[in-house]
Amino acid sequence: MPRHKVGRLTKRNRKIAKRQDDLLRNVPHAFVISRGNVGRSINALKKDFRQVMEPNVASNLNKTRRNKVKDFMAVAGLLNVTHLVVFSQTKCGLYMKICRMPLGPTLTFKIESYAQIKDVMSSLKKQIAPVNYYLMGPCLMTNLQPEEGELHLQLSARMFLDMFPTISPNEAKVKFIKRCCLIHYDFDEGHFDFRHYSINILPRGISKPLKKFNKRKLPDLSNFNDVSDFMLKSGMLSESEGEEDPSAQVTVPSKMSRGKSHPQKSSIRLSEIGPRLTLKLMKIEEGLLDGATLYNNNVVKTDEEKLQLENKLRMKKRLKIERKKEQEKNVMAKKMKEEEHKKKCLKGMAIVKGRDDNDCDWDDVEHDDDAQYYREEVGEEPDADLFKTSHTTKKRKMKDDEPVKKKFKDYDHKKKNDTVYKKDKDLKNSEGKKSLKKRGKKKRRN
Repeated sequence: MPRHKVGRLTKRNRKIAKRQDDLLRNVPHAFVISRGNVGRSINALKKDFRQVMEPNVASNLNKTRRNKVKDFMAVAGLLNVTHLVVFSQTKCGLYMKICRMPLGPTLTFKIESYAQIKDVMSSLKKQIAPVNYYLMGPCLMTNLQPEEGELHLQLSARMFLDMFPTISPNEAKVKFIKRCCLIHYDFDEGHFDFRHYSINILPRGISKPLKKFNKRKLPDLSNFNDVSDFMLKSGMLSESEGEEDPSAQVTVPSKMSRGKSHPQKSSIRLSEIGPRLTLKLMKIEEGLLDGATLYNNNVVKTDEEKLQLENKLRMKKRLKIERKKEQEKNVMAKKMKEEEHKKKCLKGMAIVKGRDDNDCDWDDVEHDDDAQYYREEVGEEPDADLFKTSHTTKKRKMKDDEPVKKKFKDYDHKKKNDTVYKKDKDLKNSEGKKSLKKRGKKKRRN
């Protein structure tokens, strides 16, 4: 059949789909799971952290008890997953582990304190409905630099920066940037403070009544006689709105401004959405949840102890590789034995099929003669009762033309036996009745 010509729309859609696939591959993705027995509060915190990482996270990921980290590693490459966040609970406290897929490193944080989204939202005086806030990933704000400070702080800064998508000002659409994450490191206490905010752009230089009119919904004017009373009402501005920091003022383009075609100055307001986390870095491992310890907050080891640990890890890896090789060899040997046995069975079946049934005769079959064997070994004649010849029944093979004769039981003889047994039974019953009648007559006479 002739090939149909592809239209312009389909070509354009294919190009857009390719661009989106390339963008998705470059954007970091994450799995957020819980490990071990955790309570309801940790499960709720896990769901809240998934909401923070939207839309580049598996939001409906279900984990069972049988699932292990290897299962997530096997799927991570297909889904372009770059990070794994694991929540766990022990007797010592709550922990959060951030792993770089597929080869590590792994950062272990202890959760000192936390607050869920519902707790943060309930504490706000003016609650926010986050509509269309999760169409794009949050931007990251931090006081850490990946090239400054101590080595463990540089590594943690690099890990946090790689978790969130990079925003280039030339390509990013400003109207879709609705959220930001703040990670602040306190150098005095050694804690990481994690906060999640929503970004709101408000026009500057407009009074509060005019801001209300600028919204879609009209304000309630039932308590005022005229609009001028509402506009000239004293004390409309609160203390926080009286003076604004000039660093929080930006020039917004015409697309972002409400109802105006020219750019204007606006103020940026951050309102906390939640969750809140206070973290403490405990340990950094080389691999994915199993490797050499690069940093430990509680234990400081000498160079000799570090070398001993490295040697132990190398020995474990060697033993693991040797066991795998032995298992592969055993599996191959088992398969070879099965194949040899199969070949022998097939050869035997072929020999049996090729043999002619008519050539085989029972007279040609050699039988073991025990009496002859006794004569040869002992040199005497055996007793008559020592080796009794048991007549073994041999099954004769039927020819193809010979009809099959079935043996039926002699049912006539069985019927005769049944009739004789019934007659004997009837005679016994009649004799018993006669004897009972005679006894009754004797009693009457007496």
